[in-house]
Amino acid sequence: MRPTLKKIVLVVIALFVAGAIFWQNRHSHPVPSTGPLTANAPAPQFSVTDLNGQPIDSANFKGKVVLVDFWATWCVPCQSEIPHFIDWQSMHSADGLQVVGISMDDTVSPVKTYVQEHKLNYPIAMADEKTIAAFGGVLGLPANILIGRDGKLIIKHVGVTDISVLQREVEQALATK
Repeated sequence: MRPTLKKIVLVVIALFVAGAIFWQNRHSHPVPSTGPLTANAPAPQFSVTDLNGQPIDSANFKGKVVLVDFWATWCVPCQSEIPHFIDWQSMHSADGLQVVGISMDDTVSPVKTYVQEHKLNYPIAMADEKTIAAFGGVLGLPANILIGRDGKLIIKHVGVTDISVLQREVEQALATK
């Protein structure tokens, strides 16, 4: 009995969907949330170690606007945001902006390569469950959390966000003294 084209197409689609589900589960880190993040609430405290072994502690960012970016080297929307973050860090660090990248990659090797090739100019750390949970869980990438100078959460974006919206939010936060 010869399979019909329709059956072959259905099998190929089923295999593709199964592969996509497997890939997503392997490359995501669903961690239980410590609770939802709400605007004007105190931002989560976090402490991680960057790729160079230096500590990144949120307590050191008092008085700064902090953009925390959960990302991964395999995440295409993440890759499209990073050049903007590099520019913003260069242009606005003197104004009090600090970008912090937290990679959701499974291993550090591709992250180090990506950081070197793209010349990221802000600290990058590997995600851990405690940090992910502190930010209310990270169930999609990119996830951008903007924290004001007062240490309060301004907004959390999960998924693709229009970069002009995020830029406007960063600039408004920087304008607030």
